[in-house]
Amino acid sequence: MPNEFIRIYLIEDDPTILRFVEQTLLVRPQWRLVGHSDSLAHARLLAPHSLADVFLVDLGLPDGRGEDILRSLAIARPDAELLVFTVFGDESRLLEALQCGATGYVLKGCTSTELIAAIEQVREGGAPISPLLARMLLKQFRRPEASWPEACDDRPALSERETDVLKLVAQGYVNKEIATKLEIGVATVSTHIKNLYRKLAVHTRVQVVKVAQERGLL
Repeated sequence: MPNEFIRIYLIEDDPTILRFVEQTLLVRPQWRLVGHSDSLAHARLLAPHSLADVFLVDLGLPDGRGEDILRSLAIARPDAELLVFTVFGDESRLLEALQCGATGYVLKGCTSTELIAAIEQVREGGAPISPLLARMLLKQFRRPEASWPEACDDRPALSERETDVLKLVAQGYVNKEIATKLEIGVATVSTHIKNLYRKLAVHTRVQVVKVAQERGLL
């Protein structure tokens, strides 16, 4: 993983955080900061067209909420990882970010080593979440009123290949790994995942798996 070439796009308006990320990336010479947006408007314009593998997204932007760009990127770039990097440590923002497509949630104030570990973990198919927030999340799932978008009673028709992709997503594999296992292109995997999002009426990988399980597709 340290030798893997990773392209990172930062969505953050605080210049001190920008410098922190730039300094952090010096530890991994193979990693590149390929883009930076300091506002929601700028991110909406440029981020979806970036070739970034990982997006670092702040939730508190000067002209809006980071959750809005998470939703857009989850649809436009399902092949990329969306790692929230923010000061907001409350349960409601964590849950909303995950429902909007975030694949990890790290609080500002972490060390460079911790940020690097989070990026590596999310690229390996993990879901890094700051420990205190992870406890909040576990408590939320134990509540009877906790719910994700409701599933429909009817089962959508999935192609054989979509089913193959769905099973690998459920096992935690990232798009590149799925492409290797199925011997297809990463872009083709992305297309299948977009189709799964559309057919299951969801916007995140977490929701894809949960709704697929509820409908008996897994």
